[in-house]
Amino acid sequence: MSDILQKVLIVDDSPTNLALLEHMLRDIGCEVVKAESGMEAVSLVKSYDFALILLDIQMPGMNGYEAAARIKDYERGRHVPIIFITAIFQDEENVRQGYETGAVDYLFRPVDVQILTSKVQAFLKMHEQKVELEKAVELHRKTEVALRQAEEKYRLIFERVVEGIFQCTPEGEYLEVNPAMVRILGYENAQEIIGKPRLHVDMMADSDEQKAYVASLEKNGVVSGFEYQVRKKNGEIIWCSESSRIVSSDDWDDFIEGVLEDITDKKTTELELKHLATVDSLTGIANRHKFFDRLEHALAIAKRYDQIVAVLFIDLNEFKKVNDTFGHQMGDDLLRMVAQRLDLRIRKSDTLARLGGDEFGVLLAGIVDEESAIAVTRSLLEEMDKPFILQGQEIHVGATIGISFYPTDGKDSVSLISRADAAMYGAKKKGREKFGTFIDSIKLK
Repeated sequence: MSDILQKVLIVDDSPTNLALLEHMLRDIGCEVVKAESGMEAVSLVKSYDFALILLDIQMPGMNGYEAAARIKDYERGRHVPIIFITAIFQDEENVRQGYETGAVDYLFRPVDVQILTSKVQAFLKMHEQKVELEKAVELHRKTEVALRQAEEKYRLIFERVVEGIFQCTPEGEYLEVNPAMVRILGYENAQEIIGKPRLHVDMMADSDEQKAYVASLEKNGVVSGFEYQVRKKNGEIIWCSESSRIVSSDDWDDFIEGVLEDITDKKTTELELKHLATVDSLTGIANRHKFFDRLEHALAIAKRYDQIVAVLFIDLNEFKKVNDTFGHQMGDDLLRMVAQRLDLRIRKSDTLARLGGDEFGVLLAGIVDEESAIAVTRSLLEEMDKPFILQGQEIHVGATIGISFYPTDGKDSVSLISRADAAMYGAKKKGREKFGTFIDSIKLK
């Protein structure tokens, strides 16, 4: 390969974005050429040979789709791979339009530096191989040697890339796979995979994901970054991301070609963070945010089907005394034990959450009548009246519970929780009562 650096064209109407992209590519070993408009990009393509184009979609005058189409009209731009970069055009229709205008991939802002550099390096390597291949073909045109060298160069790229590459029939029978694809699926060799009926579809562990994949591919002819669970040969479930398209021609039967990437580590981290965002770290039950989400969902169903929903606001009577007397560590232990006890007294369809401090909430959705909620309340109070054993000591805490009902006490989540809170304080004012409804608190006033 020549010592002349390969050129990468970056196109964006924002000087700041151009500067950021140029900075990200500083260590790649390529010459970065910048264009601030679609027209300027087309003009540059007419004059120079580029290995890759990074093209913004939303630009004034000539947008990215129009610029890509114009670039493909010129001999120098016809076979240059284009990666679209966008912050807003992420729906399936825009992705499909991008592929139709010649895009080979999409990157969404904010751009991940590692992903960008990895993709650029891969395309520069492929361009390098392409240039070498073109030289070889030119030198050995119409000879058997040129054909063998060409096949070998492409085969090396096919076999050494880290992502799985495949071709399969629309029914899911693999026609060709690279070694990375064999490794991702947990097989020993390609022969175990090729020719196996429906393997590409049947390997999807979730039937809903399988249906969504098939529907998207049939509707749009492409899928981009489609995430689904894969069952490997040994039964292990992993997460993968697939980008593929249907290839059609009058000369052969339709087939699917695509790239598959193992994203298990990334997906596991993502799911763990999502779980942590909805769970109380101390007790392991739902937190305030999840309680509000569940309540909103329950209210939507209740409105549709004319159901009753109850919100219970639970306050521990003697928790401050435990904290002051025995310390915060024992207080935390007590909160964990309270959560365990309360959780055992409610249905699986109900939601128990820690709302903050020593306050808990219970959501009772789709109950038959208000008496059902009062029965649950009495059961919870009975549990809370039992002593707790902490570090060998018997501790009595007790609780007071306020109840509000949809639709009589409120029709939104904020109103129901605040009125259950008011009902709890109303019961405390009475002194002798361990629970009260919002209506009871109004009568007290």
